[in-house]
Amino acid sequence: MSGRKILRQAQMEYFMWLSNPRMAISLVLLVLIHSLVIQPLHQAARDMGQPIHLLEPLAALANSPLILLLLPVGFLVLMADFPRMDAGFLLQLYRTGRVNWALGELVMLCAAAATYLAGVSLTTLLLTMLGPWSASMEWSYTVTEYSWNFDLPNVYTVASLLPKNLYQQMSLFTAVWKSWGFVFLYLVFGGCVMMAASMLRMKFAGILFNAAVMLSGTGLVLLGSEWMWLLPCAHTLVWAHHTEYFSDVVFPQWGSLLYFVVGILVLAAIALWRVRRRDFDSVLEFT
Repeated sequence: MSGRKILRQAQMEYFMWLSNPRMAISLVLLVLIHSLVIQPLHQAARDMGQPIHLLEPLAALANSPLILLLLPVGFLVLMADFPRMDAGFLLQLYRTGRVNWALGELVMLCAAAATYLAGVSLTTLLLTMLGPWSASMEWSYTVTEYSWNFDLPNVYTVASLLPKNLYQQMSLFTAVWKSWGFVFLYLVFGGCVMMAASMLRMKFAGILFNAAVMLSGTGLVLLGSEWMWLLPCAHTLVWAHHTEYFSDVVFPQWGSLLYFVVGILVLAAIALWRVRRRDFDSVLEFT
């Protein structure tokens, strides 16, 4: 195992990922974020005559079940060929070493997930500044009092983006960093599924598995089923861990952290175990 080779492999794959024309798909995601999150919050601010706070759209992005479906799907589309195994793969594997190659791919996965979320976050902040906003680390009057001033049909969008379970149980800054931390783990978890499935020669099955987990997880959250805790979507939603009042815990956040960490480590271990034993004996497989 060589740290230098691992980092070199990760660096090479990372820059190839950044230069992939598929990155243009992220523009579609940003348009959806603007229309589904930022515009409704800006409209709520105008209705109330009070600005939203700068970090509130970030909290909304990571706590809306619908958006939490779009974010991972967008990332997995950008990572569709992960791990990349093209015509030059066998020579690359020979020069780098099997374990170094696999670890480099996992490091690249983490870097790609962080870059993806950083890009979404920065763009969200810039778009938020196009409407009424103010800088504060606390929840705005618009978010906390909107439901008391308007009937349910007008409140639905704001309440679904920032539910009471979130702003009544923790500060805005805490909600943002915890939410985005869980989203990062969610993305890495999905990437590790693809990595393990690829090493088991079931790459397409890995894609289908990710899609099924994301869709069914979102559905179970929307239905409020207790079965939602079997899937990663519920563990990513910080508000789902609490009731609306009295700070009662529905599911401990440390349990969700353990869920993701164990899942990622198991999937990574499967990928590393399989890459040691798999026969990479045919160039035709990678052309």
